[in-house]
Formats: sequence, structure tokens, C-alpha cells
Amino acid sequence: MRPLLPLVLFVAAALIGCASTPETIPEPAAGSPDPAQVRSHPERYNGQQVRWGGTIAGVENREDTTLIEVVARELDSRGRPRASDRSPGRFLAVVDGFLDPAIYAADRSLTVTGTVAGTAVRPVGDHDYTYVRVEVIGHHLWPRELAESYADRRHRYPPPYYYDPWYDPWHPYHRGWPYYY
Repeated sequence: MRPLLPLVLFVAAALIGCASTPETIPEPAAGSPDPAQVRSHPERYNGQQVRWGGTIAGVENREDTTLIEVVARELDSRGRPRASDRSPGRFLAVVDGFLDPAIYAADRSLTVTGTVAGTAVRPVGDHDYTYVRVEVIGHHLWPRELAESYADRRHRYPPPYYYDPWYDPWHPYHRGWPYYY
């Protein structure tokens, strides 16, 4: 039993390391409200620390800050936004400094931690939308996932070879019994 203990500890540490949250987006001390809750009562949540994430809808660089418009998504246990069609709304992530819009491009997944700093009204098409503003303390841009369908995988990889244990190439009827050629 003793010799297995280092192996068990190594495997446990490897699994914990693979499933851990990036250091730049730690979990807030208390549970975070979602953007819809904050948008309905912004004065109640003003100054509260949150961890939100979602899909980038747009990036706007200003003189000292960058505004990232994010379509919020539910986060998994690591803090990564889940791929779903449901959203509790949009929010504006206000990041100090310049972020390249070519890297922080639309449809990329982003998770931020920061404090709620009120709301801002901006247009989404012809509609005026009330965004929750988040002053970002830390953020993590997730790598792109290669989403491929079953049909794509099926055509990329040939089907596995079928091994028939009863096949005998020298059997007189190997060409399709009872039909002879």
C-alpha cells in the first residue's frame, strides 16, 4: 500500500491541475449574481465582485481603456463559458489599456472578474440596451475550440478494419456462398 501512495498523489495532482481555474479569474468570495439580476437592480449590486463570461460581440478601444461587449453565458466549474443558446443578457467589460481587436475578436470565449460599476445604455441594432458595466480586475481569453460534427470526423478518419475471425481466404466458397463465379 505504501508504494502506491506517491502514484496516487501524482495522479490526483495531475487531475486537479488539468481541471483548475486560471489564476487570472478566481472565484469571487460570495456567489455572483448573473447580469440579468444586476441589470434589474444595479444600485443593489454596485461595487460587488463578480465573475462572468461569455462570447465576445464587439471590442471598442478608447484612449485609456478597452470596452468589450460580451453576450453572457453560464460558466462551467473551471470558469469557461458553456456553449449554449441561452444567455442572461449582455455586459460591458471595461479593461485598462489596449486589447487588440484582432485577438479579442467576435465569437471568442472570454471570462472576466471585476466589480460592478453601474450601467450604460448603448444601441444593439436599432434597440437601446442597458448594459451592466464591469471594471475588470482579471480576464482570460479561452482558446478556440474546434467544433466538428460527427460527419466531419467520419470522413476524416476511415472506419476501423472489420476483422472476421471465421474468414478463410482459401475456403472454396469464400466468394459468396452459394454463388460461384
